[in-house]
Amino acid sequence: MRRVLAAATCLVAAFLASPAPAHATTASSGAHAAYTAARRVPKVKVTYPSAIRRGRPARITYTVTHPDQFTDEALVLQTDLPRRIVSKVRFVTRPKGAKCGTQKRNSVGNYAVYCVIRSLNHTRLTMSFNVWIKTSYYGKFRSGHYWRPVTLDYGGSTRDYLDEITRKDLIGNAWIRVR
Repeated sequence: MRRVLAAATCLVAAFLASPAPAHATTASSGAHAAYTAARRVPKVKVTYPSAIRRGRPARITYTVTHPDQFTDEALVLQTDLPRRIVSKVRFVTRPKGAKCGTQKRNSVGNYAVYCVIRSLNHTRLTMSFNVWIKTSYYGKFRSGHYWRPVTLDYGGSTRDYLDEITRKDLIGNAWIRVR
């Protein structure tokens, strides 16, 4: 991925360093600005606490920038949590047009918190939820964070879209300590 980004950066630098043609006008510089604006890359950032106290929730927040650049129709955001330690989950913020919920047991056997976002006509989307861990639990637990753009099929269910998430869609793992 870094090689692709490095190559793209070199090409853009070479394009910007080249002299403008004699027939170039201010309209062409406006077209260049429109080209660079159209090339924004969607990104997903996940924030989470490194430690929580027993009985207090851990807030996990997904922030998606430039989701309007996806060519697919929907976006799936998912967090996998160990199944025996979750007490409850409450959503704080949901994107408009999203179907959010939990699965007690997903295909891996974990507790999944998800949102299927169907309206991507925004420059920024936020999904945030609180997770309470059972008071009898001490130690560290791992949560896996995933995202994937999907194409909506006629008659497809939310479970079908969640089943499309694979290990390749992993953003990262978070280790949260419970004190």
